[in-house]
Amino acid sequence: MMERPVLGIIPARFGSTRFPGKPLADVFGTPMVVRVMERAQASGAFAEVLVATDDRRIAEVVERHGGQAVMTSESCPNGTARCHEAVLAWEADTGRTVEAVVNVQGDEPYVHPEQLRDLVRLIRKPGAAVATLAKPMAPESPGLHDPNRVKVVCDAKGRALYFSRSAIPHGAGPWNKHIGLYAFTRTALEALMELHPTPLESRERLEQLRWLECGWRIDVGLTPHETPAVDAPEDLAQLPPPNFES
Repeated sequence: MMERPVLGIIPARFGSTRFPGKPLADVFGTPMVVRVMERAQASGAFAEVLVATDDRRIAEVVERHGGQAVMTSESCPNGTARCHEAVLAWEADTGRTVEAVVNVQGDEPYVHPEQLRDLVRLIRKPGAAVATLAKPMAPESPGLHDPNRVKVVCDAKGRALYFSRSAIPHGAGPWNKHIGLYAFTRTALEALMELHPTPLESRERLEQLRWLECGWRIDVGLTPHETPAVDAPEDLAQLPPPNFES
């Protein structure tokens, strides 16, 4: 019997309030979405890597660089929903059923392949439904009190108790910075699409709190790798030259 595949999916929306066309931004001579795609491919973690986009310009760039693009609707409310649309399209096209999906953030051009391999291992643990990563933070970290750097608190088994834009928990460290990569089993991804926004999600503006509030388990793995995100055009100037390891 053929093993069900794990897909790496990169949501790439052209429209952005702070940075329109961000997936096509130049990162040392290569479009950002292509940088992310190449890192996902280099991980060896996926049967296939797909770019899920709502814009033909992004799809054409991806295809020119030898990648696979899946067109999704402009109405997708978030990256999770875009991943779900891409999975449905891929399954309809191939006649196969996915085991799990990793949502690879399209604005993190230096995502480390080891992080993606770690996520696949986590999502294959018995009982796992959703998995993500975190990086330990030092007390002097400039991101500790930055609301754009989300923190996560876990239980003794490495499962998320809460995510916040505040520095949690209170008191002396350690703290863990959330790395916004997610893995979902196929069953979990389908079920999460049925959930509605929740009070804590709306308060913190964090989609993953919807899952926690509705009782879903989120396994959290620790990573030593920093993955700078590009949220605005000025962030591009802060990126170091690529020096990748696999």
